[in-house]
Amino acid sequence: MDYSYLYSTRIEKSFDEDQAEIVSTLRDALHKTPDLTVKLINYCKGMPVSYPARLISVDKHNLEVDVYPQQAVVMSDCRHTFIRCDVLKHDLHAHVQYVNVKRRAATLGKLQYVDLLAERRDYLRLDLAKPQHAHFMTPEGIVKGELVELSLIGARIRVNQACSLQIGDEVTIVFMLQNIAQNLNYNVGTPARLIKVHGDALPKYYSFATEPDKIVDRQIAQYIIQRQIEIVREIKDACDYS
Repeated sequence: MDYSYLYSTRIEKSFDEDQAEIVSTLRDALHKTPDLTVKLINYCKGMPVSYPARLISVDKHNLEVDVYPQQAVVMSDCRHTFIRCDVLKHDLHAHVQYVNVKRRAATLGKLQYVDLLAERRDYLRLDLAKPQHAHFMTPEGIVKGELVELSLIGARIRVNQACSLQIGDEVTIVFMLQNIAQNLNYNVGTPARLIKVHGDALPKYYSFATEPDKIVDRQIAQYIIQRQIEIVREIKDACDYS
């Protein structure tokens, strides 16, 4: 899965030179502070998961860290993480070379400076447990798709058909939400403006900014709270079964 939308790379010299600087900085810091901790940050289905991790060792290319089981579970799924530490001038992106939930251990490599774009969001954006039916009207007729991501101020719909909608166009989007606690489905309709289209070929992903509405906002807020609880439970269950 592509997680590049969460961050932007921040190359200062070259990848190799930056990585050498990162490794040198962390090695020196670990020498001075043997119990040095860093903060690991991941996004599990859109929800931030962040725990401290103790830096065990630093070699030429990789970091060995002692991690919380919850972080290990998420890293084992997405195979990457972000690193924050006071001794570093920028946040890092790292590939997960190895992770073991039971041993609470991970090896991180391919270190590079990044700007963490996901933290600039004003509202939490969550992936749905499973895509839900959605549609919107265009001059050519109804365009059907699937709602795949939702926040209090926006929605992302996957569309697998040609669509003439342009950036800035205003439509009414209708999508299905699930009341997770009661296992009920219901339709939500809201005015929205197209702000971005992702993809050169089908399927494409249409991102909409929705207009404030007390009833719709309450329905979406309720779903997001339920979805967060569900994601937390999934992570806990994965820890228990590992």
